[in-house]
Amino acid sequence: MAECCLEKYKELDKLFKIIAFDWDGTAVENRYADASSVVEKLGRLLKLGRYIFIITGTNIKNVTRQTGSLASPKIPPNLYFMTNRGSEVYTSKPEGNILVYSRIATDMENKKMDQIVQYVKKTIEENSNLSVDIIYNRLNRRKIDLIPEWADPPKSMIDELMLKTEERLERGGFKGGIKRAYNLLVKTAMLFGLENPKITSDVKHLEIGLTDKADSIKWILSNVAQNYGISDEEIIVAGDEFGEIAGFEGSDSRMILDNHSKISYISFGVEPNGVPERITHAGGGASCFENFLAMQISGISNI
Repeated sequence: MAECCLEKYKELDKLFKIIAFDWDGTAVENRYADASSVVEKLGRLLKLGRYIFIITGTNIKNVTRQTGSLASPKIPPNLYFMTNRGSEVYTSKPEGNILVYSRIATDMENKKMDQIVQYVKKTIEENSNLSVDIIYNRLNRRKIDLIPEWADPPKSMIDELMLKTEERLERGGFKGGIKRAYNLLVKTAMLFGLENPKITSDVKHLEIGLTDKADSIKWILSNVAQNYGISDEEIIVAGDEFGEIAGFEGSDSRMILDNHSKISYISFGVEPNGVPERITHAGGGASCFENFLAMQISGISNI
């Protein structure tokens, strides 16, 4: 993981009213890590009146298992969980997490997503000596696991994961690797007529869904920033996969909104192929993210 170098970036020398960030890989190394230190800092920021938005592809139970102590009568109600990759929003209250937004798939949308991933799986396996898995039990999305034998690779090893996945596909006879598989999923979604599919990859998985992280950022702008008079200059969005990976955009790049150029973006990830021009690449992983939070608490850049 790259060295944490926050002091280089003068654009971070201000206090942000809205801090939105990807959870797994940015705020914590993984969803099983001890999150007590970052949770303590988030609690302090909430008490200072900042709005905190935790963005995750997983469900509310998985993320709140690590952040449980934030749901307290002593914590102001300005904490939000943006779960299931843009499909749900929860606000945190002392009595529990309250669902305030949910995207509900139609029966036809669910059927089409099933048909699409089944077709892609069948095509890959018929054109190679490989076996790939389908993950069905995700809200409003389906996933194809390209390397099932590597069960839970950490985000910090994404460059090695990319090499291992490409090697598996190549040795299995699926020439063109991850990029070919990704393009196959895009074409198949068009073939089955799924309207406005959101297609991403974290290298291990190909994913097709009805929402993505852009929906989370749009909800923040429409329902919090606009309602409380918070300008784009007072918003920062953090992640770890903004840059291109294996020939296509990283999953966090969906959080970049072209028509909101004053929002700040920062990556704490490895980013093996660099980041888009708008992104500050701090690197340093979850510990560097904590340093950023400490900067926001103290109000200075060098800590």
